[in-house]
Amino acid sequence: MQPAPPNSVQQEIGYNDVIRLSQEYALSEGYEVAEVAEAVQVRPNYWRVRFGLAPQGSGKLLDLEFDGARPRVVGSTEVGGAAGRGTPGP
Repeated sequence: MQPAPPNSVQQEIGYNDVIRLSQEYALSEGYEVAEVAEAVQVRPNYWRVRFGLAPQGSGKLLDLEFDGARPRVVGSTEVGGAAGRGTPGP
């Protein structure tokens, strides 16, 4: 039997999963992700992830709300550039 990893390791694994699943969602919706600009856990099992969109330096951002309990994206908003569309989650 192995001991449980320290809490900081568990949080980092959760962070990596949130980033990966959020990025997969963005790509499936046709966005070209240039960078992870920010990822913040706003409450337990709920994250706000912001991606910079391509081309890099365009000022376009994609804000995603990620529910870690279900685990899926529950809302998205494109910010900057000519667009400003929002999509409520399912």
